[in-house]
Amino acid sequence: MPKVVTLLSEKSFLFLAALPANRADLAAAAEEGGADALVVSTGPSDFGASRFGNFELEEEGIRAVTSTVSIPVGLYLGDIHPIDVEEWERVVDANIDFLIMFAHQMPILVLSDERVSKFAAIGAGYVIEQVRALSKDPSIDALVAALTPSQAVAQDMTALDLGTLRLLVELSEKPVLNLLQKIVEPRFLPILVRTGCRGVILNSLTLGSSAESVKMVLEDYRSSILV
Repeated sequence: MPKVVTLLSEKSFLFLAALPANRADLAAAAEEGGADALVVSTGPSDFGASRFGNFELEEEGIRAVTSTVSIPVGLYLGDIHPIDVEEWERVVDANIDFLIMFAHQMPILVLSDERVSKFAAIGAGYVIEQVRALSKDPSIDALVAALTPSQAVAQDMTALDLGTLRLLVELSEKPVLNLLQKIVEPRFLPILVRTGCRGVILNSLTLGSSAESVKMVLEDYRSSILV
């Protein structure tokens, strides 16, 4: 069983760090700062301000990350060319524990592979019926709320954002993690927790780009709630 599935069953709230670059020093800093799991990335459209190459270009860094830390490492597979069987096997061989991918881009090849946990990312254009149906898929272990359109990224989180997240949590039969695409100071994190989401994914918008910043930010967010 993927390690992240065990975490979801054992912990009430998770802190995931989407690394600003696929580097071992950033991974070590995130683990030291208290991250429950890490996310490495490929593709030009990612979860933060950084941009990544395809898996072939990022593979060396990804393998360095997975060999450095003891916590689960997931892969955000961005908007790139369709993944084939050979490339997917290299992903699995790199000791990837879980995969995050927007649901409309996730191929059956990936969805059906039980060796890796799947988190389906939900974008701004999805409708309620799709969200509900995706949460019922036995191959999907969690949903990731990535609902902020690009023009609103890095703005302050609003009451409407919280209400939309709460609606997604109520609709879903699976745990919902929230990608922090808007600004939420650590002192306001308990308000986010009250929506019922099961964790946050902190990216470069929040974590910064240095190992020192990654560690410090994670410590600050973890200290804001008791989990």
